[in-house]
Amino acid sequence: MTRSAEKKMPVIAICGRPNVGKSTLFNRITGKQRAIVHDEEGITRDRFYGTASWFGRQFRVVDTGGIMENPVDEISRKMQEQVMAALREADAILFVVDGRAEITRTDNVVAESLRRLGKPVLVVANKLDNAAQESLRLEFYALGLGDPIAVSATHNRGVEDLMRAVCEALGGPEAEGALAGENVSGVPSGGLLEGDVASEEGSQSADALIRVAIVGRPNAGKSSFINALLNEERVIVSTVPGTTRDAIDVEFSWQGRNYLLVDTAGLRRKAGIRKEVEKFSVARTLRAIRQADVCVVMVDATEGLADQDKRIIGYAMEQGVGIVLAWTKWDLVEDKDRRFRQLADIVDREMPQIRFVPRVTISNVTRQRVFAVLEHVNRVAESCRKRIATAELNRLMEAVKARHNPPSQKGKHAKILYATQTGVKPTVFVLFVNQKRLFHFSYLRYIENALREAYGFEGVPIRIELREETR
Repeated sequence: MTRSAEKKMPVIAICGRPNVGKSTLFNRITGKQRAIVHDEEGITRDRFYGTASWFGRQFRVVDTGGIMENPVDEISRKMQEQVMAALREADAILFVVDGRAEITRTDNVVAESLRRLGKPVLVVANKLDNAAQESLRLEFYALGLGDPIAVSATHNRGVEDLMRAVCEALGGPEAEGALAGENVSGVPSGGLLEGDVASEEGSQSADALIRVAIVGRPNAGKSSFINALLNEERVIVSTVPGTTRDAIDVEFSWQGRNYLLVDTAGLRRKAGIRKEVEKFSVARTLRAIRQADVCVVMVDATEGLADQDKRIIGYAMEQGVGIVLAWTKWDLVEDKDRRFRQLADIVDREMPQIRFVPRVTISNVTRQRVFAVLEHVNRVAESCRKRIATAELNRLMEAVKARHNPPSQKGKHAKILYATQTGVKPTVFVLFVNQKRLFHFSYLRYIENALREAYGFEGVPIRIELREETR
């Protein structure tokens, strides 16, 4: 499915008070365990998008933060702005309430606001886990938004009836099939499994989508970078560390290329992770790195390369993901030439293994060089897909051996019999040798440098594996 086709899908927004089960319902409808679900209020903050297919009809579904009548802080106020942006975009709205609780003042205020939007609104009485509780939905007729639908998102009760009602509310020929019970599986496309955290690779579009994970420590400027690229407040930005809690997918097109930008939660040291929700956030961030084509590692230029930054870069290298290093908050640096040299020296001294990684200085405030990051991303993504023909690679190996013979130990000479590239993402080269123990890591580094000199591989970690073969 192309990006343009996906954007034409009807949009269903899920809204309601905090902790009524919006994210659980989102996961149930989309068929993937993507949004973080937790008993703590306020876990969802940004708009979180997914796709779903029910009764032969496809939708974009957006999960939103909990609606508050009187936001008390900056983050809460920005959450409400994100909710309103989702409601304005939506073609239909699912107003989720706690079916086992009484109607609150906030529920009434939200219902009145939704009526003024003039869009189809379905009241979803959630947490009604069995048939004996279904009658509790009748109380929500008082909201004046039509027939409340009893569901239990946790136990998958009533979700099929809900999606049938969504199709009816949106109208069109697909709705008639849904009402007649045609093409009913009771499960959205992709299958719904508890705890499902399957890879998203199969859902990528065919039009060369580049998946970019924006990673770094808390408050490094990851969300600000997304907003600077889009020139809008797409994700919440605050000086409070840990504002972003989930991995937020943002679709973006620039100069004819399509990107999926993944804004991630900041990765702090393990000792600093105290709340259970932070463990979920870290898990989603690490998954975003594994699934990315390219990781843009954001590092605060005023602080330099911290130990946690090194761990993040090291993890991306272990996964074989392309890397771009972005020094952020460049507008706060006074002597820019001197600071740039200092940062270059720090990297070369403390992480010489990433000399192949492109680096760029940016300011999210002034938007200075934010698009230069995408230029680097494009080159790195192309390098990640690069394959070297076996014959050409072996000609390079002959030249490498001619310049510097493999080492020997106690009269036993190391020999490279032949070489081949076995994969991309990660980029892996296999050398068939006589004895692996004869090859020192320094000689493998020499071979890696020769590969980079000959073929580039900008920003791409290279793995060199040795296999013994006797002749």
